[in-house]
Amino acid sequence: MSTTPEPGALAGRTHRAVDAIFRLLYPGEESVRDTAAARREVRALTAAVIAAVVGAAIGLIAFHGSVQIWGPVSPGSIGLAFAGVVAAVAAAVEHVRSPLPAIPGWPRGAVRAQRIVNILAIGLVHAGIALLFVGVTISIIVRGFTGLNVDVFTSTMIVVLLGAAAGYAATLSGGDVTTSRLSTLFAVFMTGGIVVAMLTTSEAEWWRLHFSELGVGAGVSGIIFNSTLIVGGLLLASLGSLMAPALDAWASAAPRSRTRNVTVVEWGFVGIGVCLAGVGLVPVNVNLIVHNTFATGMAVIFGVILIGLRWLLDGFSRAFMLFSDVTLIGIALSAVLFWPVQYYNLAAFELVAAGIIFAWLIIFLRHLDASVPAPANVEA
Repeated sequence: MSTTPEPGALAGRTHRAVDAIFRLLYPGEESVRDTAAARREVRALTAAVIAAVVGAAIGLIAFHGSVQIWGPVSPGSIGLAFAGVVAAVAAAVEHVRSPLPAIPGWPRGAVRAQRIVNILAIGLVHAGIALLFVGVTISIIVRGFTGLNVDVFTSTMIVVLLGAAAGYAATLSGGDVTTSRLSTLFAVFMTGGIVVAMLTTSEAEWWRLHFSELGVGAGVSGIIFNSTLIVGGLLLASLGSLMAPALDAWASAAPRSRTRNVTVVEWGFVGIGVCLAGVGLVPVNVNLIVHNTFATGMAVIFGVILIGLRWLLDGFSRAFMLFSDVTLIGIALSAVLFWPVQYYNLAAFELVAAGIIFAWLIIFLRHLDASVPAPANVEA
């Protein structure tokens, strides 16, 4: 007979040991209730501590003597990469504990594939946002302290603080995913990625053509732009699965309708996400036909949803239906100004249309959150 303790029993003993240490150090009675939010805060703090320890080890190994804030081996470059990795791992691990619900009716294999895509999307989008914020912060510091050199201790502390902050924030965000929060992450990630691609491109007059020109070539700008579209597409497809239970709950409570079909809306978001990822996977210089097919498919699916919304979501908020009609008119007017009026070029039209679509998406998901209770996340 094996004497090896079961994993559950071992975890219980560890928890009791840690609790005993806390009681010894802090004998007062704890007033905070053992809620899901409190447990997530503890996990976030734990992730920050682990990241800080790892960051300290990396700093002590990597840095020797005085170095500049930014360079090949510097607190800026290593801290940037470390924060991105920590954010991805922390968000993905926390998301595994409370995964997004599966779309009803999917077979078991499709549900597993969907969960893998969701974990990848959540992890990568948090990594991208961490890289964006840390990169901007380091850029400001470099410009504000020109020529500054820092010692080993300061360099290591920069890496430690960046990693700890990324682990704490990503754990809190990755485990509390709602439709409105996910839409905000999507908008921030897409906007940030495209702006960075615009700032790093070597093609100064890309705007004379179209946005896809940012994804041409193997430079930093092309990699950032295409990666942004791929990860954004995965995240948008995840939104389709997250909104499914909310839409189904709303439809069940709404008055009966012969035209309502929330499944079309759910699958529409999945289709738009696949097309958006396809635009990034197949840049315009690799295969123009396939690239344009994905781009056109994305526009067609969104147009169909927008036009058919009054029937597909019969009984939904009338204020939102009016906003959707205004959105449709705005996109149509922008298309006319692009062609045949030729008031502005394709890049300007894509920018206006993307802004309108992002605004519609965020407001739609906020209305959906307000219409039904948010789906409960089950703690693992």
